[in-house]
Amino acid sequence: MGWLWNDIHDMFDEDDGSFPEICICGLTAAEVIAGYRLIREKARFMVGGPRFFNLEAGQEMEIDAVECAATLVCRQKAHPFHFMVRDLAFGSGKVHEIGVFILDNAIAIDYEKGRAWGELQIETLLLLINKLKETSDKAFIRLEDAVSPKDRDRLEAALKRLASPHPDD
Repeated sequence: MGWLWNDIHDMFDEDDGSFPEICICGLTAAEVIAGYRLIREKARFMVGGPRFFNLEAGQEMEIDAVECAATLVCRQKAHPFHFMVRDLAFGSGKVHEIGVFILDNAIAIDYEKGRAWGELQIETLLLLINKLKETSDKAFIRLEDAVSPKDRDRLEAALKRLASPHPDD
C-alpha cells in the first residue's frame, strides 16, 4: 500500500456503523449544478428511486422527473435532497457506493465505512472531491464535529497532496 493508505485508511476501512460526511461548501449555484451533473454522469447506477420536494409544483417528485433537480435547489424552488449512487468511476478507480446531498451552496458526500474501501477507492473519492472543489476559489471542506482536528488535518493534507501535479513526490 502507498502513502494514501498509510495516511488515512483508518478513516474509511473500519465499519463502525457510521456514515461520515465530507461536505464541499462555499460553491456557487453553477458549481453545485456542474458537480451534480458530474456525479450523475460518472455513476453507473442510482440506488432506489430518489425523490425531492419541488416547491413550485408543491409536491414530491422523482429526481429524474425534471431536467436537473439541482438547478431547482439552487434557485430555491426545491428543497435540498439526498440520493445514493453505486459504481461511480472517476480517474482510474471506482467507488462502490456513496450518498450525495445537494444543497444550494454545497455538495456533501457520505459513505459507509468498511472493507469496500481500499486505497484505489479512497483515492477515487478524494479525486472526485478535489474536482468538485477545484473550480471554486471559495470552496472549502467541512467535516462533522465528531471528527478530530488531527483527522481533519490528515484528510486536508491528503486532498492537497492528490491535487499536486505529482502526488507521489
